[in-house]
Amino acid sequence: MDPKAIDSAAAELGKVVPLVKAHLVGRERVADSNVVAGVDDAERVFMGTGAIAPPYDPDTLCALLENSNSLRQNIDAYVTNIDAFGHRFEPIIDLDAGDADQRVANAIYIERLKLKEDPRRRDEPAVRVLDPLPTPEEVAAKKREVADLMRMEKSRIENFFEYCCVDSSFVTLRRRTRLDIELLGNGYWEVLRNGAGELVQFVYVPGFTVRLLPLDPELVEIDHKVKISDLSFDTVKVRCRFRRYVQVFEVETVFFKEFGDPRVLSRKNGRVFPNVEALFAADPNDGPATELLHFKVMSPRSAYGVPRWVGNLLAVLGSRQAEEINFLYFENKSVPPLAILVSGGRLSAQSIPRIEDFIENHIRGKRNFHKILILEAEPAGGSGGIEHSGRLKIELRPLTSAQQNDALFQNYDERNIDKVGQSFRLPRMLRGDIRDFNRSTADAALHFAESQVFEPERQEFDFIVNRKILADMGIRFWRFTSKSPVNRDPATMAEIIRNLVNANVLTPEEARQLAGEVFNREFKKISAPWVKQPVPLTLAGVPIGPEEQSPLVGPELPSGKPAPGPLVPPEATKRRRQVPVQDLAAEAQRLIRLRDALREAEARAGDRSFRETKAAEPETEVVQVPAEELRSWFSPGGADGR
Repeated sequence: MDPKAIDSAAAELGKVVPLVKAHLVGRERVADSNVVAGVDDAERVFMGTGAIAPPYDPDTLCALLENSNSLRQNIDAYVTNIDAFGHRFEPIIDLDAGDADQRVANAIYIERLKLKEDPRRRDEPAVRVLDPLPTPEEVAAKKREVADLMRMEKSRIENFFEYCCVDSSFVTLRRRTRLDIELLGNGYWEVLRNGAGELVQFVYVPGFTVRLLPLDPELVEIDHKVKISDLSFDTVKVRCRFRRYVQVFEVETVFFKEFGDPRVLSRKNGRVFPNVEALFAADPNDGPATELLHFKVMSPRSAYGVPRWVGNLLAVLGSRQAEEINFLYFENKSVPPLAILVSGGRLSAQSIPRIEDFIENHIRGKRNFHKILILEAEPAGGSGGIEHSGRLKIELRPLTSAQQNDALFQNYDERNIDKVGQSFRLPRMLRGDIRDFNRSTADAALHFAESQVFEPERQEFDFIVNRKILADMGIRFWRFTSKSPVNRDPATMAEIIRNLVNANVLTPEEARQLAGEVFNREFKKISAPWVKQPVPLTLAGVPIGPEEQSPLVGPELPSGKPAPGPLVPPEATKRRRQVPVQDLAAEAQRLIRLRDALREAEARAGDRSFRETKAAEPETEVVQVPAEELRSWFSPGGADGR
């Protein structure tokens, strides 16, 4: 508009219009903001990457853990009883068991059939003439080979899980992840590999910082390991769709790929490249995305996991509100404990503002809990020089009946706590409440929680470790198993094991395995043959098998069978086995002659003892001797030549 037209219009209206200066848009550059991105900005970043919105805000769920009076103890019970007791490795095949040879033979048979069925090797001469039925010699050789491989594999996986976390232990990693799983419904591990593609490290990723991207539309062909026998894997081609993940923390944005995804992804923008060289050619400061292993509580309506307690979300919020109301009572109570009442008069003009100030400012807080309200009165007739003839009365009136005697919503809060505990299916004792519990009910509650809650969760975690991690590492002979807490009486179990061993029900090896489960530790393995049969049979000298004998056996007969007798050390038994057969026959004859000589010597010694006894009898004793025998005594050579 023309300035002259503005002035003329202002003069007509009788107003003064001030002069206004304006800058054209885009003429000058606005300074950059220095404000650190907040939660809302982080959410906008997530949405900008195309991430799927979670069903429940993770930051709000984290805040509820800090403010709830019932969530922490339930989640801690899960963390402690599921992941805090470590793990052990169990063999797929126990080579010392009675069925070890049969299982090894079955594995050899299955592998040979699979080899013959492989179309890529069907025409090879070695495959055509290969007999699928293994011989005992082949089984024995395979057992020796498997024993060596098992020893090396166990050393490898023990060292791996001991050092797979840089700044913490594997148990700590599991505990942190379990806390995220039960609080947020999701937990994440970053999986790192070396230059050869081998697993080397796990890194904990905070669950509230990660979001899921939709499944990629393209199908990717991967090599999937499938176990075909107890001793070997086979590789099959599988086409599947993978998912990408994005982490936003403060101002950093990082992309990840799903565990097992062979593609090369950018960690900055999540784009897929044909190879690493193309990735660095596009951006030298970029790098390949690492893998993410996702744990979750299954939800049928979302790709995210949903916490199991979310159905009682209102109970958690209601308990918090009740706690706040009870807390604010001490800061904002409105009923004083005492009042001074004046009758026969009226309140003075100064009393009314004093009462208002007292209620608003001097009755709040625990320091003013016992403050007293004082009321001032004056005669009802006023002070106009007229003497008051009425009776003025002052009395103290307690107001405690109008005060709150205890916290509000106690039953409501207790019921809410039980609701949250029921969503976790935990007895009250495991949540820190030991009221109305005795030994019997406590044992029943622990048994229920172990069999119905904790053990299934451990098995699900063990399945992921065995199927994904150990299979990726190529571990064939060992199985990952989480340890459980010792919820049995060690003294009672020790007595039961001892009775079963004495009753020939358990062998020492089986008893040691049960004792390891009772005391939650792994005993050293004893390779001696006597641990494989009941103790009374070992003490009786019964051999273990046709090729093995107990290290403590009785003296051997010429037939080669041991007989009960004094126990002989194994060295002597070994020396006897090395004697040739012809020498054994001569030794047997010598022993027979020695036996006969010993019998004759015993008979002569008995006769001599009898005669000496008769000679020592008194002379007064009358002995009747036949005449013929008497004459023979005095004849030459009679009486044994005497």
